[in-house]
Amino acid sequence: MALAVYARTQQHPQAITEASSKYQRLLGVAQERIGSGEIITMDEQNLDAFLLAILLMGRYEGVMHRSNDIKSNGSFRSFQSWFHHDGAMAILNVWKGNPNRVPATKIIKQTRRGLIRSSLLRNLPLPQWILDGVCFGEDAKGYDNIFTRAVNLHHAMLSLQENDEDHTAQAADLVLELRELDEALQDWVARFPSSWSYQRHTLTTAGPWPSKHFYSSVVLSYTELGYGVTWSQYFAMSILINSIRWRVLKFSYLKQLAGSLYKQQQLECISQLSAMADELASTIPFVLGRIKVLNDPDSSSRQPSIKLNMKEEIKPHLASLAVWPLTIASSLEGINIRQQLWFRCELATLGRILGAGVLECAETSDWAKL
Repeated sequence: MALAVYARTQQHPQAITEASSKYQRLLGVAQERIGSGEIITMDEQNLDAFLLAILLMGRYEGVMHRSNDIKSNGSFRSFQSWFHHDGAMAILNVWKGNPNRVPATKIIKQTRRGLIRSSLLRNLPLPQWILDGVCFGEDAKGYDNIFTRAVNLHHAMLSLQENDEDHTAQAADLVLELRELDEALQDWVARFPSSWSYQRHTLTTAGPWPSKHFYSSVVLSYTELGYGVTWSQYFAMSILINSIRWRVLKFSYLKQLAGSLYKQQQLECISQLSAMADELASTIPFVLGRIKVLNDPDSSSRQPSIKLNMKEEIKPHLASLAVWPLTIASSLEGINIRQQLWFRCELATLGRILGAGVLECAETSDWAKL
């Protein structure tokens, strides 16, 4: 993985060759161990190592991906890395079904989170056995529960959209479920401590806007990086839920059933999508370290001041924190086109920083729509 990233970021052909050779050897070992059924008897340490190896192989495929590797235009489904995700899914299923399984480790928890994300990107429903996050160490009523429900509702929406028949009852139920899910998301964010709240600032720099890492002159700051990352996850989830709901409300048979009512709800969704996209865009500069919060003890103002930090290069670990929210915002319907193009440009820039070829595709016509 390190060789692959180095090869992409430094344009080093010899490193690409060596990385490919090591990858092929690891792939052979992994396939042999899966075929032997050894997974069932693995202890905690070996299971973690095996899952980590598979996920890193998936990351390797993402790093080495090129836009012309996509077999069907505009689809995430043809990415090579999904084969490794399928393997990780199978291993987790074996672990879950084992009555003598070891307790869920951090690697198991993170693997499941990654598989939930990949299921959304591939427009796949989540299997029943993976929905209960408690046995994977997740909070039963937290973000995890909201995310898994959103993934399956997204798939349900696409299934109805692809079917020309009149599914008024199912669509109406879907609208209700999405509204309830949005309320659950609001309940989740309402539990944030007051110390997690953000401050709004207006840059005095004269545009033009949008620019690199700044969509507008408005930016949000947080007292801790982790708070900004958590809020960005909230903004992205709100975008996801409202995009799904808006698309369901556009179904022709719902318009005929109660046109004015559903039209009002459509407007509500568009308003929320616009607001959440603005908040996410205003958070990105903070997460990427492009602004610094100045805590002046002698200042009489309750609101901290900020300064621009454009000279330092963006650190890869900060870039990685912004990838998922930007992936959501750059791929869903209902976002203002101008703003979505900015999200895609930012994501491609982060792809070049991280050496992730798949993210660099965000600026191309091959980038997927969820």
